[in-house]
Amino acid sequence: MSANDLHHFIATLEADHELSRITAEVDPLLEIAAITDRVCKQQDGGRALLFEQPAGSTFPVATNLFGSEKRTCQALGVTTLGELTARMNALLGQIVELDVPTLDRQIAALPEFSRFAPHADMEPDPSLVGMNPPNLAHFPFLQSWPGDGEASGHQRYITLPQVFTCDPDGATPNCGLYRVQLRSGLEVAIQWKAGSGGARHAEQYRLAGKAMPVAIVLGGDPATLFSAMFPLPGDLDEITFAGFLRNSPLTTAPCRSIPLHVPTGVEVVIEGYVEPGETVMEGPFGNHTGFYSPAAPAALMRITAISHRLDAVIPATLVGPPPMEDCWMARAWERLLLAFLHRLVPEINDIHFPAEWIFHQSAIISLDNPQPGVVRNISGQLWALPWFRSARLLLFVTADTEPLTLSRSAWRGINMTDTNDIIHDQTTARIAIDATGSHMPRAAVHVSDATATLVAGRWKEYGLP
Repeated sequence: MSANDLHHFIATLEADHELSRITAEVDPLLEIAAITDRVCKQQDGGRALLFEQPAGSTFPVATNLFGSEKRTCQALGVTTLGELTARMNALLGQIVELDVPTLDRQIAALPEFSRFAPHADMEPDPSLVGMNPPNLAHFPFLQSWPGDGEASGHQRYITLPQVFTCDPDGATPNCGLYRVQLRSGLEVAIQWKAGSGGARHAEQYRLAGKAMPVAIVLGGDPATLFSAMFPLPGDLDEITFAGFLRNSPLTTAPCRSIPLHVPTGVEVVIEGYVEPGETVMEGPFGNHTGFYSPAAPAALMRITAISHRLDAVIPATLVGPPPMEDCWMARAWERLLLAFLHRLVPEINDIHFPAEWIFHQSAIISLDNPQPGVVRNISGQLWALPWFRSARLLLFVTADTEPLTLSRSAWRGINMTDTNDIIHDQTTARIAIDATGSHMPRAAVHVSDATATLVAGRWKEYGLP
């Protein structure tokens, strides 16, 4: 079972020597981000950080919580991320024939999935107290990079917001991880991702001419945050999926001022409404590509209520030039996606999102016994899937005993290809490279097994470290 709330998770990390406490006063404007940037680029992602005295606030800030493979595993209650592939393989194995357009409904209909639907309480979470009057300025939300928010002069962002919405009929609940910019103590701008559940709901409310209720949640069980981050198929309920990840249903409670339910055991709940079609300029924002995304219109949310734990910790993350915390978190999705690919494209053996590529849906993919010409067909199949429609580069190699690293695959990409192995999608800038060598087989050089055994046995004799 995964950690059941943020406080429990932080305590687990500290007991495991995976957390550093910073007792000095530190500024949420740029300074916390700069410290986090240095730490998360250390070998294996560095430690999680708890800033106990952020300037101007009584609430501590936690960063880099999931910034290593070990901590990602701890967050999801697994020993290795490969366990996620196995669990998803077992779930999808109950579907006779996967159909991508209706995959969300196929999964939702499985008893083994639906049993993780959340339990709904009738009253708001009693562990949270209402802030009267509500004021976002009391929280130490971060400015990550110098140019953030320059267009409007609002530099602070909520960087790990779980944003809850539903359609006008109260159906198809959604929890997404979107960019949220503070504009005042009672207003934020939300940058929906195009095609996301939040964006679809906002358009439905706009067409209906109704204000859309929105809840922004911080903290809670880490499985909920991961579920919100994953590009799940269709309208698959993220909270039920979080229950599947943690192997136990979550409990939800009603908000105080809007008709939405959110998980219990969280740190902060921010409630409000988005008026139909009302937007403000948000950005620029230093994003996961390592460059600023330009300023663009975003939905304006007006706050109606805020509630929080008395000892709330504000979780935050930093995105920018890799490696970053989100690169480690994406490995969990990589392992889940592999299970989908095993069913949809059986020739695929494994997949790897290099940290330098992951946010362009680009991947290294290994194939079992590829035949000449098969990469062209498989790349077309993948480009048709929602998870690869924007993939700038797919690099295909043969499956072997070596891990799918960028270094090894780049070596194969140069040495096992010619001009005919570059597949260019005529309607986009998407490229696939066939580095399987299926049409020009070559024998790779290897130390013989006998010699490798001899050397291993005499290694101390050589006097080498």
